Amino acid sequence: MTSLVDVAMRIIANATLVEKSLSDHGHQFPSFDKDAAESFLDLSKEPAAQTARSSLIDDSKLLLDLLLGPADLINRLCQSPFEVAAQSLIYKYKLYDLVPLDKSTTYAELAAKTGLPEYRIRTAMRQSALNRIFDEPTPNVVVHTAASVALVKNKALQDWYGHFVEEVFPSSAKLAETMSKYPESTEPNHCSFSTAFNTPDPIFKFFDDHPDRQARFFGAMAGVGKGEGFSLRHIVTGYDWSKVGSGLVVDVGGSSGFVSMALAESYPNLKFLVQDYEHTVQGGKKALPTHLESRVDFATHDFFTPQTVSADVYFMRHICHDWAQHNAVKILKNLVPAMKPTSRIVMCELVIMPPKSMNGSQERQQRAMEMTMWTMVNAQERTREEWEEVVRLTDERLAILSINRPANSSDSLIEIGWK
Repeated sequence: MTSLVDVAMRIIANATLVEKSLSDHGHQFPSFDKDAAESFLDLSKEPAAQTARSSLIDDSKLLLDLLLGPADLINRLCQSPFEVAAQSLIYKYKLYDLVPLDKSTTYAELAAKTGLPEYRIRTAMRQSALNRIFDEPTPNVVVHTAASVALVKNKALQDWYGHFVEEVFPSSAKLAETMSKYPESTEPNHCSFSTAFNTPDPIFKFFDDHPDRQARFFGAMAGVGKGEGFSLRHIVTGYDWSKVGSGLVVDVGGSSGFVSMALAESYPNLKFLVQDYEHTVQGGKKALPTHLESRVDFATHDFFTPQTVSADVYFMRHICHDWAQHNAVKILKNLVPAMKPTSRIVMCELVIMPPKSMNGSQERQQRAMEMTMWTMVNAQERTREEWEEVVRLTDERLAILSINRPANSSDSLIEIGWK
């Protein structure tokens, strides 16, 4: 039996430790006042404080769940679609842009600007305020909070928010319906997204035909890379790139080359070739800093066709998780003929861990990523054993040589080479 007092005492002890760390750094205490910091202080260099913060998050939820009890816990969970529905309206009408940053407004004024009934605006924004996105300090008056200000000022966050409420949210509602139609299918267009948007196309083809959605998705993914869990820093430091010497790294499906650029800044002897679709690599060329032009190049390539470049390392970040097993195998098989005896494949991917083998926040993120891949592309995140099976099916001569998950990283660096 879990003691409420024991949980509360752990919360007090860990909150004291975290507040001391904030105080030592001269950092403001957490707040949702509109001028408060957008993100919590980075504690990655203070393991004790980082662990205390993670424990606080887990224990706070545990205490809430215990106090709700089983039935009310389910009732609260069943209310969550309405929380996201409110956000979808806020995004569609850009209500965060219509609330002034430096003063208040009213529901009546927002209704006049949007053409929506005042009582509908009020309902959505009061629902949102329960999640600390906007506040109503006096009746019918609206002001920003730090969270709603972040939606105004942080374009990457705004893109992620938009992608979630306009694509992920409607798709997730179609999961059970889609599974009833395609229970065994692993085809990318037999997914909840395709059902929700009534399209025969998988998501990436759909985005090609809807450039505004595609641009928002790319912006959202770039923003994900700025978070601690998916920081490019983990790629730079999480693999021994120095052993590649002055070799060539082919960044397969490397988008605009942002990973290669980050690596090139830290490893001046390495050369990089970024491969992706034509319009994507053209954008990368335009964004490439002048001082990297001699070491970072771009080429058009489809990773479902045979690799034509012999390289020391073939790097792929979040490629295979977008595809079911047979397609992931096909992607890797296309690299094999070009590989030298010393070549390596390095993948930056999630490695799914067993339940309760990490803190609650990390596990919640992993489960969310699994659901995302299932819902949006009919693919999956993989356990170590499932990654080993993908490699075995690719070529019996290949093996996973190492898996390293850097501290505070959501991803692992998976090194594959000849046995």
